[in-house]
Amino acid sequence: MAKKFVTSHDILLDDENATLIPGMINDPSMVADADGNKYMRGGTLLTADKEFDLNNDGSVVLVPTTDATVAQGILRQDYNILDGPVPASIIISGTINRHQMDEDTQKVYTSELKKALKAVLPKISVVDRY
Repeated sequence: MAKKFVTSHDILLDDENATLIPGMINDPSMVADADGNKYMRGGTLLTADKEFDLNNDGSVVLVPTTDATVAQGILRQDYNILDGPVPASIIISGTINRHQMDEDTQKVYTSELKKALKAVLPKISVVDRY
């Protein structure tokens, strides 16, 4: 049986003390699931070939990365990208909860990745709260 998603995982703990920037996201390599959807998960590290925070015209499309040294932000919640690039909320500072992420995304956040992430996104804190 295919997974059904009725709510989106919001990984941000404190809206008031976070900085979010809207941006376009996509993953051309992603294949649709059994239900015909392509969900990019909250907590996904994102990068682009140029700095997205300097371009607010939608011309920069962020894509997933597992390399924290090139991360430009973190996806706040799950988004369906079935029809191509979509606008999304990108976290560039704030506290995120690893346990609000799906299991596969949680696994990406190793202690090594968290250290590397501090160098490029120093205002991001990752906590493990149930």
